[in-house]
Amino acid sequence: MSTNQQDDGFLPPIATAEPAFPAYADPSYVMPNEISVSAQLDDGTKSTFAVTIEKLPQESVKSYYGGYRHKHTGVTYHHSAAQTEKLAKVYKDVSNLRNRDTQTYAVITKSTQLVREAGTQMKRKDLHLDESGNVEIESKPYFSSNQLLELQRQKTLTIQCYWRGYIARKLAWARRDEIYQAHLARIKASEDVVKDAAVKQKREIERRMNPRSVKDFEILFNELETWRQAEHHKIRESDETPENKKLLVADLLAKETKLLQTIDKLKAKALKSGKEKRVSQMIERMSEPKAWEQSDGIAIEVETPFTTRAKELAQLYTSLKTALVSTDERLDVLLNIKWTVNEFDCALTRDIVELIDREADLLNRGRGEATLSGLRVRLNNMFLQFIETPEFNPEASRFLKVPNGFEAEPLFKTLAAPSNWVD
Repeated sequence: MSTNQQDDGFLPPIATAEPAFPAYADPSYVMPNEISVSAQLDDGTKSTFAVTIEKLPQESVKSYYGGYRHKHTGVTYHHSAAQTEKLAKVYKDVSNLRNRDTQTYAVITKSTQLVREAGTQMKRKDLHLDESGNVEIESKPYFSSNQLLELQRQKTLTIQCYWRGYIARKLAWARRDEIYQAHLARIKASEDVVKDAAVKQKREIERRMNPRSVKDFEILFNELETWRQAEHHKIRESDETPENKKLLVADLLAKETKLLQTIDKLKAKALKSGKEKRVSQMIERMSEPKAWEQSDGIAIEVETPFTTRAKELAQLYTSLKTALVSTDERLDVLLNIKWTVNEFDCALTRDIVELIDREADLLNRGRGEATLSGLRVRLNNMFLQFIETPEFNPEASRFLKVPNGFEAEPLFKTLAAPSNWVD
């Protein structure tokens, strides 16, 4: 029996204009509580009867039997199984499962007509057959199981020979590569020895040409003393007359004096460069941010007012030491330093301001760089002293050799000693 739902009274009214949705997909359609259904019976007659629609309340939640939900709009799409009536499961009849009748196979004979017919025709006297496509096949000699085992044994021996040859070649190549790598290692070791000797020789020459540490100067003095003794021994063992020996000793003394002067110049140069390096390292460490450890153990860098102050002073000191700048840039740097030191009133700041005014006046007069070198050295030293003072730069207190506020005793006692002086 087939059913058809009537459309009268259930579709929305047709508007004069073109509808936005088709009649079967109008979202404004509301299902009524009762509909009329026309059904065709088995005898061919039609019957109309009312069907009551069971609808869930608006506040109820429809049962979810699986499907898909749109992530953006939230619309739920059900599986077809949720909209289809379940079919009754047909169970197998197991009443005669283990019976003789069930386990006995019934033979049935059936005839089948093939799509393509074929047949075999034998040769005879009154029939000519085409034998041009025939192939004669002769059987090979019989191959017994013993012969098969012998063939397998021979093939196995052949495979073993090839495999053992491969293993031997592989071991030989590994040994050959090991010997080659050892040879390369010996060559590299010898090259490293030569390179290290060259680097060491270059370093020793550099230590004597540009000494930096106390050990470098100690080596120079020791070598100078060794050279002097060797030359003096040559003069003493020579066959020269006493007058010529005195002249040679005087010449040796002059050479030794000149070499000592050269060593003293190198020492002054090393002291200057070492001082500049220590000052730059100190100023850089002053301006570094603080490393504070948090409760979770992770350290963070924090800029404090003291480190910010130290960084500003370091930038000013670097700009003050920079050479080969224009007159306007130099005056701008001097003006910034003057504003910085004017925040404090003491003898040091007054001297710095006086030197700045003097250099600015000389620059405005067009004086050369050579005439300002001494003035600039004094200004650099005094501004460095300003940076190293904890009252002007609080970060400098961490680099003082003597704690701040320590009052040391006088190095020399005055002549007017007190009455309770006890030697």
